[in-house]
Amino acid sequence: QEAIQLSTSSDYTQKSQTICWEIQFMTGKCYEKIASTLREEMYSSNCKEDACPARSYETIMTSAIRNYSEAFVGAQKAEQSSGGPDKSCIGGSSHGALECLYRLHASRFKVLISAIRRVREECELAELEAFRITSVAWFDESNQSSSDGVRGKTWDIFADCVDSLSHCRRVISLFHRAAYRLAQAYSWAPAFHNPDCDLTLGSKQAVPATKSYRIRGLDTGSCAESAAVVMTTLFEKRRTQLCAVWVTTSARPPPFEVLNDSLRKYDALRLKYIRAYIDCMRVCERRDKIETLLVCTATSNQDLPGFYEASASLRGGDPGKHAKQSLLRGSGRSFMTKVKLNAISAIAEMILKELADLKNNGVDNEGKMKLTHHFKLSYKLFRRLNSPCKEVVEFTRSNKPLVEVEAFCKCYLSIQAGYRISSINFDGMDIDTLCSILEGAVSKAKDLSKEERNKNG
Repeated sequence: QEAIQLSTSSDYTQKSQTICWEIQFMTGKCYEKIASTLREEMYSSNCKEDACPARSYETIMTSAIRNYSEAFVGAQKAEQSSGGPDKSCIGGSSHGALECLYRLHASRFKVLISAIRRVREECELAELEAFRITSVAWFDESNQSSSDGVRGKTWDIFADCVDSLSHCRRVISLFHRAAYRLAQAYSWAPAFHNPDCDLTLGSKQAVPATKSYRIRGLDTGSCAESAAVVMTTLFEKRRTQLCAVWVTTSARPPPFEVLNDSLRKYDALRLKYIRAYIDCMRVCERRDKIETLLVCTATSNQDLPGFYEASASLRGGDPGKHAKQSLLRGSGRSFMTKVKLNAISAIAEMILKELADLKNNGVDNEGKMKLTHHFKLSYKLFRRLNSPCKEVVEFTRSNKPLVEVEAFCKCYLSIQAGYRISSINFDGMDIDTLCSILEGAVSKAKDLSKEERNKNG
């Protein structure tokens, strides 16, 4: 708190020759970090229908929004007086006024998400609190409607946040954080429309046209499709870093950028986007997109932490190509390992979903062909683990179940049972039995591959 108060002192900023709006931006970030620790604070028991004592979270988060807003105004004035933004400094905190604008409205959007995720009994109180916090600064005041109800107020703020995020992407098309946040907004649209909606259906639900027309870029169909359109822009081209995110360093970086720069943060950011992309493609059932991403990982450069860990496991030396390294040995914390396991698991989940559909609808001739195809595909996923059967089974018993192993074994048992979808539970199975099933599945998959080669031969 003392550091925040000192940063707002004009005497301090003049003596240290710092730029005022950058200090306000950093102050807003500090307040937001403090507020995040108070998010689960209890509401007062004295709350009434139209009045409730402000929580510490509301007070501090409102200060964060105000500081971001003041920083944006200051950055705009600085750019206007200097003839526009500095084109030589693009990326991250170097976006200047646009960065302040993004942070302001992304923070407002996160306040909204936090509100609708409260338990049902507190949801309305949380949404009214969110409206008080976020209505301190609007991107476009015409988004304010005359609605007095909590649903209308929430939708007004939601529409305003989406407008601001869309604006950031129009100004800089590869503003990756705005793209991610916009895709997140589309995914959460059903919950903003109705917090009581069945979230087990995910963002495949739709928002009525009477409300969706106000949200730029949100189609009347599945909200997941709208999110996928945005996330795909970060993965349209094959890149060694997998998604459209780069590390940029200014010639004269501001203090916030220096504090914000690290390789670990960069990898964490990339992984967040990749997981969001995989999840979007899984919900939209675009398996080919995830398979393409998996292929790209094989030719991408290995992350340094992963390389050092693989080398250390050999007690020094070159561990070779990461595409041939086991995904189950070591800490499992390397960037490439996490990407591969996420992609493999997503495809396996899609296979299990289709197996459940086959069980409900029955397995005809077309279903038999699908089941065989899924068996071959799940074998490919299993091989990407680069681990022998016993090691895989021991991993599932000492860590957590692997959905790709379940998909592979379930396909195998279903084919062996005369194309009847197996409903066996693998969780309670002993190691020897599961290992035997897995080895049988591998042997069957090899035989099918050999038959295909002979047929095409």
